[in-house]
Amino acid sequence: MLLVLLTKLSLRQSIYVQLAGLMHIGLKIKIARITKGLTQEELAEKVNKTRPLISHIEQTGKVNGYTLKKICSVLDVSVQELENEVKDGQEFYKSNSSQSHKEEIKRLQEEILTLKELAAMQKEVIHELREKMARKKK
Repeated sequence: MLLVLLTKLSLRQSIYVQLAGLMHIGLKIKIARITKGLTQEELAEKVNKTRPLISHIEQTGKVNGYTLKKICSVLDVSVQELENEVKDGQEFYKSNSSQSHKEEIKRLQEEILTLKELAAMQKEVIHELREKMARKKK
């Protein structure tokens, strides 16, 4: 379910999660790929690599520089941006003004509320499905 949620976020919007230390470069590549509407197979073809390699990169975050450049080119994502966010996610914000920080914080707080509501709805659905399954067993 987290994947579905993250796919709805753009790479820039996922910075909140990155700052929390929950994402490595492979996950950011995965989000960028899904955002572009590409499958692992399609991305692999575009960079002349195999689908299992793309899967490995997305799962582990381990990728050589040459392959990373090719992937970023296809996904229209800056290699430097991804690497900087991995090394120090807060560096991304140094060029932004204080006002844009406040706006970004407000937007992220609203997004957190939305995610909490989504989680609550999902719990409700799970509960209803469990009840339905229990009724079928009887």
